[in-house]
Amino acid sequence: MNLLRDWLFAATAVFFCAAVQAQRASPSSELRAFSEQRIRHQKTLGFALGGYALANIAAGSIAAGQTSGETKYFHQMNVYWNLFNLGIAGIGLLNSRKANADNETLAQAIRRHETMKQVLLLNAGLDVAYVVGGAYLRERSHSHPDKSDQLQGYGKSIMLQGGFLLAFDLVNYFVFKSRGDKQEIKLISAGPMGVGLVIPIR
Repeated sequence: MNLLRDWLFAATAVFFCAAVQAQRASPSSELRAFSEQRIRHQKTLGFALGGYALANIAAGSIAAGQTSGETKYFHQMNVYWNLFNLGIAGIGLLNSRKANADNETLAQAIRRHETMKQVLLLNAGLDVAYVVGGAYLRERSHSHPDKSDQLQGYGKSIMLQGGFLLAFDLVNYFVFKSRGDKQEIKLISAGPMGVGLVIPIR
């Protein structure tokens, strides 16, 4: 009797391990779609931010050479700011190119989805700080008349760029959340081997 029980236990363990390995090697169509959607969105973010940055760099470089005073500094800061944006967009596109939906487990896909939402919210908080920082520079221009044009121009540019990024990050956060959270909850509810699991989704 004990021998039969041990044999059944061993057979069950082998079957369970095989099922887990199969899930890792070949993710379900729902899991693959969930991961592919995140990767596509990340690529869209990179291309959109990169295109915006290139347009600002081109326009700002031309305008800065044709204007003077506050307007010149405004366009200068647009160029400086968007060189940074272009770098961020490039890094994001590089990471999205390396991502492979076929190699992601359920845990990895969920963690990356949640991380993406947290990054967008963190960026939105930084964007608010940029707008406030730009307003501070403009305010300082009144007490520094010798640098008034520079502070006013830089301040206006930072407020504009921060405002754009705030809208950009918040829109993409809500799009990301509305598209992915339903799929995420469905995948978590099903769970491996049909086991249900519920976790809070921010």
